[in-house]
Amino acid sequence: MPDIEYMFVVGIYSLSLLSPIIIFLISWFGGNWHQKKLRYDLLAREKAMTRDNVSTLRNPFPGRQVIRSDLLAINIVAAPSHWQLFNARIKTIFGGNIKSLDKILDWGRQEAIQRLRELAISNGFDEVLNLRLETSTIQADQTGKSKNASVEILAYGTGVSYQ
Repeated sequence: MPDIEYMFVVGIYSLSLLSPIIIFLISWFGGNWHQKKLRYDLLAREKAMTRDNVSTLRNPFPGRQVIRSDLLAINIVAAPSHWQLFNARIKTIFGGNIKSLDKILDWGRQEAIQRLRELAISNGFDEVLNLRLETSTIQADQTGKSKNASVEILAYGTGVSYQ
């Protein structure tokens, strides 16, 4: 029968070999759960809106008198999980569209627009005209060799109140 010290050393060694796999699995499960929760919350908030008060039109509809207007802006930062970054790096070797990163960008844009809608309502505006989205990449260092990736999405437009 093997002694307890030998089993302890083998157990620690096995754990050290399996720890990267365990970390990736935790990141995969946790990241997927968290992002699905964020998407469901966003969909629930979008469904709660009675109408879409955001438009890319430059001018208000004819026949409506504007009594107040102001610039509204919202920015958010969206970042993939470690699993999605690992998956993206593997995908860049073989080429093709990186769908996991597209999901992050899509969620970020939808979230920014929804927050702009909510900001317009909380400030008493009837709608937001001339909606624009700007996306910029955020890196931790100047060399571009950062292992972290995130994007900032800025949504802005003109909040308008009608008479």
